[in-house]
Amino acid sequence: MNSYTATIIKTGNSYALRVPKEYIERSSLELGQKIQVGAPITVPKQHDPKAVKRAIRNLQQIGAFRTIKDPVAWQREIRKDRPLPGRN
Repeated sequence: MNSYTATIIKTGNSYALRVPKEYIERSSLELGQKIQVGAPITVPKQHDPKAVKRAIRNLQQIGAFRTIKDPVAWQREIRKDRPLPGRN
């Protein structure tokens, strides 16, 4: 799937998405043609850096990770790929 950059423009009482000519040509669209487009992707709110720092401090205070002797080895083990079902 290709990615295209669209620009929002104001056209009288409505808005329009201005897309590159290549998008129109590759999609075989014609002037005035109506198409369905997907819902926009919403961007999640940014995390509060102070809240993240507080959460990390709280985890340190309760010793949440004290059983982990080697963090690098622990992370490698956690991220190790598991065999997919039906595959050897």
